[in-house]
Amino acid sequence: MAARSQGEALRPADALRSIYARVDAETAARASFRCELSGRCCRFRESGHELYVTTLEFEEMVARGGRPAPGDGSTCPWLRNGLCANRDGRALACRTYFCSDEGGAAEVTERYHREIRRLHEERGVPYAYKPLHAHFDDS
Repeated sequence: MAARSQGEALRPADALRSIYARVDAETAARASFRCELSGRCCRFRESGHELYVTTLEFEEMVARGGRPAPGDGSTCPWLRNGLCANRDGRALACRTYFCSDEGGAAEVTERYHREIRRLHEERGVPYAYKPLHAHFDDS
């Protein structure tokens, strides 16, 4: 593969993956952020939250995890046997949801969300930030 010139931009999916890599590194370095592998973050109705994702994030989820049946919106469609079956493709909100510290993670989520929104704008990708199930409905 040829080396990328300085002026050549990453494809939107690669740029999103680069953002995700920085999110993962930052959250791994914070002792207060702990995943308990409970699957609570994937059981939306039970935990009282809804997963919102951008257009690029939804595309990445489908590209990495395939296109499952969307279900009824009560759980993530990639939840399998209590675990995420789309760990590499999970969205920003999935990467920053911690049973141990949801409050501190909000700042991280908001900061990186701004980067993802800018990525949409810079690359001319229509920006839609909406519930996961709505992306399934629209595609």
